[in-house]
Amino acid sequence: MILQAKQLSIQYGGSMLVEPFDWTVNAGEKWAILGANGAGKSSLLRTICGMETDQYESVLFNEQPLKSLSPRAQAAHRLWVPQRYDEPFNITVWQALSSLNQGRSEAHLQASLEAFGLLKMQNHWVHQLSGGERQRLTWAMAHAHQQPSTQLWLLDEPFAAQDLAWQVRLLRYLKALPCAAVAAVHDVNQVADFASHVLMLIPNANGVHRVMTGEIAQMMRAEQLEDVYGVPFHAMRSEDGRFGWWRI
Repeated sequence: MILQAKQLSIQYGGSMLVEPFDWTVNAGEKWAILGANGAGKSSLLRTICGMETDQYESVLFNEQPLKSLSPRAQAAHRLWVPQRYDEPFNITVWQALSSLNQGRSEAHLQASLEAFGLLKMQNHWVHQLSGGERQRLTWAMAHAHQQPSTQLWLLDEPFAAQDLAWQVRLLRYLKALPCAAVAAVHDVNQVADFASHVLMLIPNANGVHRVMTGEIAQMMRAEQLEDVYGVPFHAMRSEDGRFGWWRI
């Protein structure tokens, strides 16, 4: 068991967004978080990443409350990939990557840029990158910072700004990670490409969300997706039965 939530609730602006729930992430598991816009996906990730200090008691990492772990200790075991890299200053891609990875060799940093298609852009200004390139810079930063002690990746809509080719590459990369991962995603058709488990945020009549969790086979069903998004879903398959996807 790497991550555990005990009666964790998510609040936003003084109102409850997600009612209390229990949840466990074990070594090697790949979790997809599904929910409509504003359901609390990003807030949930920020909470288990240690950004919401009022919930420290409800989240345990390696059976220790988050509050007992310094930011440095947390960073030694988990990596955070936000939706995009926002940099208020004029710095280059290389400067952005190297500033967060002191002690890493130049070859290691270049390999991280190469892995995410950014090596030729290392001298470009960050603010000149496209949205997809900035997003891949967050992946490169996590890749460069990964170490043998890394047990968990947390990712917030990590494929949203990517073209189809890069979506496929990133999905394969995520699935192949030797450690556990939790990713909030919008496209339900990406779930089967990397996830072993799914956490769904399902709205109640009062707008508060309840949590359902389970293995992908039991969770990715039309009736449950309809509860999450409020629209009908249909499973589609290719004529030879090799490919499947969901559509509204």
